[in-house]
Amino acid sequence: MGGTEADEVRAAVGELIDAQNAGDAERLRSLLSERPDAMHIGTDAGEWWTSKELLDAAAAGDGDDDIQVVADGLDVHVQGDVAWVEGRGRFTNRSGGETPVRMTGVLVREHGRWAMAQSHASIAIPNADIFS
Repeated sequence: MGGTEADEVRAAVGELIDAQNAGDAERLRSLLSERPDAMHIGTDAGEWWTSKELLDAAAAGDGDDDIQVVADGLDVHVQGDVAWVEGRGRFTNRSGGETPVRMTGVLVREHGRWAMAQSHASIAIPNADIFS
């Protein structure tokens, strides 16, 4: 692998976002951790998926094809065979809508590649609006 480890992690996350946006389950398979306890949490209350569940949903076309993820900035930290990322981005749709999103993830080195073992996306709500 060329470049720094941080560059490799950033590239793996970018490829994962591209594969998810394309609904490419086969490409996602190589980018998600095989660990049975890998967990991916989305913005909807019911979006708690293992890697296998996320792959099954992508293969079945269960995602909302109208929504795309754009990462605007990603900070990467590497410690041995574990890396974690946090960043900001946007959800976009075909009609031009955009919503800011915050993203975090943990990657592990599996079979010589970086694979996402945990991810989380959230949409910020002002504290004053939580109970209104």
